[in-house]
Amino acid sequence: MPRFLAVHTMPLNEEEWLEGAKVMASQLPEGFNWERTYCDFSTGKFFCEWDCPSQEALEQAFGAAEVPFEEIHSVRLFDATVGEWAGQ
Repeated sequence: MPRFLAVHTMPLNEEEWLEGAKVMASQLPEGFNWERTYCDFSTGKFFCEWDCPSQEALEQAFGAAEVPFEEIHSVRLFDATVGEWAGQ
């Protein structure tokens, strides 16, 4: 399944993030996997990794959930511990 990295800027603290994350996770469409998020609360930047059908589908899911985003990038995972692309 395609993998994407979404970049968000939202002025949230940890408690607000947890509350919003629970809501978002409960509303995910079929075929969407929210893998992880790297959070920088000092700048309000969040970097979320997704496995989902397409970038357009992810944009639609964010729109339906009213989740703002600046960018979505199609990405591949390189596993530095073994020196290989993941999944190969």
